[in-house]
Amino acid sequence: MKKEEARELLSQLMELRTQVQSDGDALFNKWKGRIKREVFEVSAKNLAEYLALRKNDLRELQWELIPLGLSSLGRLEARVMPTLDSVVASCARIAGEDSSSFFHDTADFLCGEEILSQNTEEVLGKEPEERYTRIMVTLPTEAAYDPLFVENLVAKGMEIARINCSHDSEPLWEMMIKNVRKASEKLGKTCKVSMEVPGPKIRISRIMTTMRRPRVIVGDTIYLTASKLMYLPQGISLAICCSIPEIVDYLKVGEPVMIDDGHVEARVEERLEEGVLLKIERVVRESGISLRPEKGINFPGMEYRIPLLNERDAEILDFICDHADIVGLSFIRDTNDVTMLLNETEKRIGDREPMPVIIKIETLASVRILPEILVAAASRVPIAVMIARGDLAVEVGYARLSEYQEEILWICEAAHVPVIWATQVLETLVKTGIPTRAEISDVTLGAKSECIMLNKGEHIVDAVVFVGDVLSKFEKHVYKKTAILRKLTIASDIFS
Repeated sequence: MKKEEARELLSQLMELRTQVQSDGDALFNKWKGRIKREVFEVSAKNLAEYLALRKNDLRELQWELIPLGLSSLGRLEARVMPTLDSVVASCARIAGEDSSSFFHDTADFLCGEEILSQNTEEVLGKEPEERYTRIMVTLPTEAAYDPLFVENLVAKGMEIARINCSHDSEPLWEMMIKNVRKASEKLGKTCKVSMEVPGPKIRISRIMTTMRRPRVIVGDTIYLTASKLMYLPQGISLAICCSIPEIVDYLKVGEPVMIDDGHVEARVEERLEEGVLLKIERVVRESGISLRPEKGINFPGMEYRIPLLNERDAEILDFICDHADIVGLSFIRDTNDVTMLLNETEKRIGDREPMPVIIKIETLASVRILPEILVAAASRVPIAVMIARGDLAVEVGYARLSEYQEEILWICEAAHVPVIWATQVLETLVKTGIPTRAEISDVTLGAKSECIMLNKGEHIVDAVVFVGDVLSKFEKHVYKKTAILRKLTIASDIFS
């Protein structure tokens, strides 16, 4: 490349740098007045700069940088300006221009990773010796009655015990926590307890049907109602009642409705006085899908407002604030939800140290304003983000899930916020004892996060061991989006 061409590229880079700095400063200044935790200021500024950078299409520029041996800007999430400045400095050297004002110390490049590491330790506990990514396990009811089962989980590598408060009750949760604390003390290993407020999970509460075995197939019409006094409209053989009745009022003709984690796809065909008729458009099995109480209902893309905490949720939050290390918050849709839930948590914590929070991202609405949610939460307390890929897949569709989960990882890394890779990780292994090939790839994708969550199942202890083994090997080759070039055995064998 001639110096003239290098100078032209340098001009593009300088223009980009000026825009990123200007727009990044403007966004950061908008956030700054809300930041109560001073330690988050550096992260908020980096996030603002990352968003200012990523509003541009950089693909052509990237291909111009690569032949010069310069960074393609593809791995700068945790350190936006240091990376951009180093590329400017190197390009200036090639162009024969002064570059001294753009060089950064090595510490500037490592700062983002160090902050992320500190934040991860504060929320999820110390980094294990043999790997970077922590392992979280959702405890089954068995964990309340079997101390040896819990001890085995801790011994094999569980760093966070998750209690889903949609199941069991306070006496059982207390027994689970007691067993986790005893196992941790006995083994000399840290294991944090995370408890998740159930929130407004929308489910089938009741069913009315004339069918002996209520199943739906493509082409069927069913009745979704908000009424406690259920009935079957003329010509309809199956009615389901929504656990949160007021949400039915928001439904409009033509809107999609997903049932049972997307196994049944329907669309609103007609509004009736106390509900809607749903036309079944797709089911995962040609023979049909059985519907029964407690199956989930999703309304992709629909705008609705429902209370996040009912009376029972408030009681559960009381218990969590007295017993757990981390509180999990579900069904966050906007920053108002974050503020309200943090206010409720702080009221119960009082003068004690702020309780770390896990923000569960499971709706399209929350993905779209993820940066604002991160700032609203991390400005006040240490946080992590859980990617609830089951509900998110139903909301955005399976085709776009991979795209969205990557974007969540990038934005969280830019904010130096740890991520928990959740939902159906090694589900077949957990249930049957034998993993599928696709599940192995999913674990290696999860290695880009700070924590992998496993759900309960008969073979959960084996799954913990398996995940730990895969992570300890794979993390020697990759960190986030960066390949780590250790000696390759295949290459060594060729030359031996």
